[in-house]
Amino acid sequence: MKSLYYAFMMMLSLLFLSTHVEAATISVDHQTLKIEESSSHQKPLLSQAIDLQGPSASRDFYYTLSKDMEPNNYSVTFHTQHSELLIAPSSFTIQIDDVSVKTVALTPEQLQQSITVILPKEALSKGTHKITASFYGSLKDGICVAPGNIGNWLRLDIMSSISTFDGEQQQWTLGSYPSMFLSYENSQTTLILPENASEATLNSGYQLAAYLSSNSVKNVQIKRENAIEQLTGPAIVLGAKDEFSTELMRKIATNANITYDKGVSLSIHAIGNTDATNHVPLLWVTATSPEEIQERIALLTDARLFQQLVGDTMVVDELPQLEKQSFTTIPFTKFGFEGQTLSSDRTFTPHYYISLPRLEADQEAVMRFKLKKAAILPTTAAKDQNDRQVELIVTINNVPHAIDLRKLESIGKDVYEAQLPIETNLLNKQAMTDIQFEVTGFQLEDPCETTNERYWLYIDGSSTLIMGNNEVTETSFSLKDFPNTFHEDTLIIVPDASEAVDGQMLLLYKELMMNGQMAQTTLVKNGAVTEKDLQQHAAIFVGELEQFTTLTKHTSTIPHTAEELAQQGFLPTTIAQSAFVTASFWQQQKPVMLLRLTEDTVQASEFLTNLKQENEVVKMAVATKEGQFVAGAKTATDVDAAQEEQSSVSAIVIAEFIGLIAVIGIALYFILRKRKKNEVTEEE
Repeated sequence: MKSLYYAFMMMLSLLFLSTHVEAATISVDHQTLKIEESSSHQKPLLSQAIDLQGPSASRDFYYTLSKDMEPNNYSVTFHTQHSELLIAPSSFTIQIDDVSVKTVALTPEQLQQSITVILPKEALSKGTHKITASFYGSLKDGICVAPGNIGNWLRLDIMSSISTFDGEQQQWTLGSYPSMFLSYENSQTTLILPENASEATLNSGYQLAAYLSSNSVKNVQIKRENAIEQLTGPAIVLGAKDEFSTELMRKIATNANITYDKGVSLSIHAIGNTDATNHVPLLWVTATSPEEIQERIALLTDARLFQQLVGDTMVVDELPQLEKQSFTTIPFTKFGFEGQTLSSDRTFTPHYYISLPRLEADQEAVMRFKLKKAAILPTTAAKDQNDRQVELIVTINNVPHAIDLRKLESIGKDVYEAQLPIETNLLNKQAMTDIQFEVTGFQLEDPCETTNERYWLYIDGSSTLIMGNNEVTETSFSLKDFPNTFHEDTLIIVPDASEAVDGQMLLLYKELMMNGQMAQTTLVKNGAVTEKDLQQHAAIFVGELEQFTTLTKHTSTIPHTAEELAQQGFLPTTIAQSAFVTASFWQQQKPVMLLRLTEDTVQASEFLTNLKQENEVVKMAVATKEGQFVAGAKTATDVDAAQEEQSSVSAIVIAEFIGLIAVIGIALYFILRKRKKNEVTEEE
């Protein structure tokens, strides 16, 4: 009831604070701005390649249509490759809404195939439809092969695709966001920013680009207004009133009837060349001031908000209050698990990854499962060795945990619960926690014995990982804590003299995301940051050490000289990128990082990804000029101890110096006193 109340209040808030205006179709001369709509109206069907294990396996895919579609060669294409050991009658079958549409033979002569089917009229009606890819693999004629043989497989390639049903209709609304603004192999979204954008505008733009990129096949490209020459896909314009200065952007704003009101304004348009019929969607995001956009950018990065967008134009002033998402109770949906059915045909899930805060050692977390199961699954302990024993295996950071499926607790009609205790030490083991689910006992051990029994287990996405109040208050930081400790209230500080490199910043903002959620960041230049700001926030300095006045006071604790880098185990002359993290010099419970990235976005992306996956407790890592990632030789504990030892040695030296001065002073005192006494004696 509480969640329904929040949802109802959010809808009321947005509806009362929005307006509807007919969107404009914008035409521009192709010599000014060339617009090339992708000739392919296909989007990826998979986010990663999927392996189907023989002898038989299948995978379901779903798509939803908001209205009835007219037949127009809408299709689905599977790119497959399979084991060279497969023989007849191995096959691959595509079903649409449980109706078989096409079957192809799998032979050693053709290991890779592209199979396309046109969606029938029944599959174009309004509502949700299912596509099933089924694999049957045979290895040896007349010989029984046990299930799970690793040589019996078929892979669904990531290039598999389905038609973009809305692509040819060109009836875009704000409800088309974000799906129409995701980037694919053949269509890349462009974010257009003002040439001299403020830090607040850049912060909003980087957050928006990072969110869309994290859900796309390829990253959004960020362009400043002076560099725009062509669009090869959807475009988003983000900037406050009077920030855009080029004639092109001012003309587009005029043709789009862009208006400014209190709050952030969102409007969607179709833009194309004057002499062409093809158009691409254009989303314009603006406000009277950059700060107004920054305060409301969650409207485009939080699904609880953008799912409520409607019409062609909206002006949103006050955002509804959102219930703060807990990091102590995490539903499986937060790491991309939407609910999975494991069965005799499909016994394991893909791997799922989640970023967790550092937890208190030697404590216990709990994984709480909400399940449905086949009625024929055994419910009592096996009476003899021939009875089948069934388990759910949960592998966390390569360590298996078992749940006996015969002993599930019923919590409702056909709904069961299971709880699995997990050591917090295991969850702390890796920067990105790796989780996979598997069932055992669902397949017969005798490969020549067959049965029509179909064991299955459904794991609901509302299952949760409960960590309680085991999160620790940090006082010592390492790269293993990146990006977790920088997720909330973080300052990203850039040099005064140079412009932020948009490609670098997009990559950084993308890696700062945790479990699909944007980090709470503020972008600020070096000259504008104060020590009070640094006392209240975590901080990431992006640039060279000497470019930051607040850091130059602490050079003794930041490895930067050739000698200091060599002590960390690095060859100074080969370093192209580096990252150093420690407790803040202004607030010990906050982290501070110095990050130096190359302008080569491929190498910068690899370096940041390696930082996010670093599992060793080290304070520094570098990438060589050829892209090799190298973690520091010293652990964070060693560095802290060395610094403490250095501080202790310094204190001892100072004490000894003071003692020496005191001894010399006392000696001088007695010498002078004796001399004075002798002088008095001589006078007498």
